[in-house]
Amino acid sequence: MPDWLTKDFHWKAFSLLMAVGIWLTVSRPSGTAAAQGANRVQQPYVNVPVVPLSTDANVHSVQIYPQTVTVTVSGPADSMNHLQRSEIHASINLSGFSSAENLTRDVEVALPPGATVVDVDPPQVTVTIPKP
Repeated sequence: MPDWLTKDFHWKAFSLLMAVGIWLTVSRPSGTAAAQGANRVQQPYVNVPVVPLSTDANVHSVQIYPQTVTVTVSGPADSMNHLQRSEIHASINLSGFSSAENLTRDVEVALPPGATVVDVDPPQVTVTIPKP
Protein backbone atom coordinates (compact mmCIF):
# COMPACT_ATOMS: atom_id res chain seq x y z
CA MET A 1 0.00 0.00 0.00
CA PRO A 2 1.14 3.55 -0.62
CA ASP A 3 2.82 5.32 2.28
CA TRP A 4 0.35 8.26 2.23
CA LEU A 5 -2.48 5.82 2.98
CA THR A 6 -0.86 3.74 5.70
CA LYS A 7 0.96 6.55 7.53
CA ASP A 8 -1.12 7.61 10.60
CA PHE A 9 -3.85 5.15 9.60
CA HIS A 10 -5.47 5.21 13.05
CA TRP A 11 -5.91 8.98 12.94
CA LYS A 12 -7.34 8.80 9.43
CA ALA A 13 -9.82 6.08 10.42
CA PHE A 14 -10.83 8.08 13.53
CA SER A 15 -11.34 11.22 11.40
CA LEU A 16 -13.47 9.27 8.93
CA LEU A 17 -15.68 7.90 11.74
CA MET A 18 -16.08 11.40 13.22
CA ALA A 19 -17.05 12.82 9.80
CA VAL A 20 -19.68 10.11 9.31
CA GLY A 21 -21.04 10.73 12.81
CA ILE A 22 -21.31 14.48 12.21
CA TRP A 23 -22.97 13.94 8.83
CA LEU A 24 -25.55 11.58 10.36
CA THR A 25 -26.29 14.08 13.12
CA VAL A 26 -26.76 17.02 10.77
CA SER A 27 -28.69 15.19 8.05
CA ARG A 28 -31.25 13.57 10.37
CA PRO A 29 -34.53 15.51 10.62
CA SER A 30 -35.05 16.85 14.11
CA GLY A 31 -37.97 15.71 16.22
CA THR A 32 -39.05 19.28 16.91
CA ALA A 33 -39.58 19.98 13.21
CA ALA A 34 -41.75 16.88 12.89
CA ALA A 35 -43.70 17.89 15.97
CA GLN A 36 -44.24 21.38 14.57
CA GLY A 37 -45.56 19.88 11.34
CA ALA A 38 -48.25 18.06 13.32
CA ASN A 39 -49.49 21.36 14.80
CA ARG A 40 -49.78 23.17 11.46
CA VAL A 41 -53.22 24.08 10.16
CA GLN A 42 -54.27 24.86 6.59
CA GLN A 43 -57.04 27.33 5.97
CA PRO A 44 -58.41 28.78 2.71
CA TYR A 45 -59.30 32.46 2.45
CA VAL A 46 -61.79 33.14 -0.36
CA ASN A 47 -62.23 36.41 -2.27
CA VAL A 48 -58.91 38.02 -1.35
CA PRO A 49 -58.71 41.17 -3.53
CA VAL A 50 -55.80 41.47 -5.96
CA VAL A 51 -54.14 44.89 -5.79
CA PRO A 52 -52.05 46.23 -8.69
CA LEU A 53 -48.68 47.73 -7.74
CA SER A 54 -46.50 49.85 -10.02
CA THR A 55 -43.71 52.37 -9.68
CA ASP A 56 -44.29 54.06 -13.04
CA ALA A 57 -47.95 53.68 -14.07
CA ASN A 58 -51.25 54.95 -12.76
CA VAL A 59 -52.94 51.81 -11.43
CA HIS A 60 -56.37 53.37 -10.80
CA SER A 61 -57.66 52.52 -14.28
CA VAL A 62 -56.16 49.01 -14.41
CA GLN A 63 -58.62 46.20 -15.08
CA ILE A 64 -57.88 42.83 -13.44
CA TYR A 65 -59.64 39.56 -14.17
CA PRO A 66 -60.42 37.89 -11.84
CA GLN A 67 -60.34 40.64 -9.22
CA THR A 68 -60.13 38.20 -6.29
CA VAL A 69 -58.27 34.96 -5.57
CA THR A 70 -58.49 32.14 -3.06
CA VAL A 71 -55.37 31.86 -0.89
CA THR A 72 -54.72 28.70 1.13
CA VAL A 73 -52.49 29.47 4.11
CA SER A 74 -50.65 27.13 6.47
CA GLY A 75 -49.20 27.88 9.88
CA PRO A 76 -49.13 26.95 13.55
CA ALA A 77 -52.61 26.50 15.03
CA ASP A 78 -52.28 29.41 17.46
CA SER A 79 -51.17 31.81 14.69
CA MET A 80 -53.89 30.64 12.31
CA ASN A 81 -56.58 31.25 14.95
CA HIS A 82 -55.54 34.92 15.10
CA LEU A 83 -54.91 35.47 11.37
CA GLN A 84 -57.32 38.01 9.90
CA ARG A 85 -58.27 38.35 6.22
CA SER A 86 -56.94 41.94 6.33
CA GLU A 87 -53.44 40.56 7.00
CA ILE A 88 -53.39 38.67 3.67
CA HIS A 89 -52.26 40.85 0.77
CA ALA A 90 -52.48 39.61 -2.83
CA SER A 91 -50.83 41.82 -5.43
CA ILE A 92 -49.47 41.92 -8.96
CA ASN A 93 -46.40 43.83 -10.06
CA LEU A 94 -47.02 46.10 -13.04
CA SER A 95 -43.75 48.01 -12.91
CA GLY A 96 -42.35 48.59 -16.37
CA PHE A 97 -45.73 48.54 -18.13
CA SER A 98 -47.40 51.77 -19.27
CA SER A 99 -50.13 50.07 -21.30
CA ALA A 100 -51.03 46.48 -22.02
CA GLU A 101 -53.91 44.30 -23.12
CA ASN A 102 -54.50 40.75 -21.87
CA LEU A 103 -51.25 40.76 -19.94
CA THR A 104 -50.85 37.71 -17.68
CA ARG A 105 -49.19 38.36 -14.31
CA ASP A 106 -48.39 36.09 -11.34
CA VAL A 107 -50.21 36.80 -8.09
CA GLU A 108 -47.85 37.47 -5.19
CA VAL A 109 -49.09 37.00 -1.62
CA ALA A 110 -47.68 38.66 1.50
CA LEU A 111 -48.44 37.13 4.91
CA PRO A 112 -47.49 37.80 8.53
CA PRO A 113 -44.49 35.90 9.96
CA GLY A 114 -45.19 32.24 10.73
CA ALA A 115 -47.76 31.78 7.97
CA THR A 116 -46.89 30.29 4.57
CA VAL A 117 -48.73 30.21 1.27
CA VAL A 118 -49.81 26.72 0.25
CA ASP A 119 -51.83 27.61 -2.85
CA VAL A 120 -53.19 30.58 -4.81
CA ASP A 121 -56.19 29.94 -7.06
CA PRO A 122 -55.87 31.17 -9.75
CA PRO A 123 -52.08 31.66 -9.64
CA GLN A 124 -52.22 34.24 -12.46
CA VAL A 125 -54.59 37.03 -13.43
CA THR A 126 -55.16 38.85 -16.72
CA VAL A 127 -54.51 42.58 -16.72
CA THR A 128 -55.48 45.40 -19.08
CA ILE A 129 -53.74 48.75 -18.66
CA PRO A 130 -55.38 51.44 -20.82
CA LYS A 131 -53.18 53.84 -22.77
CA PRO A 132 -52.61 57.15 -20.98
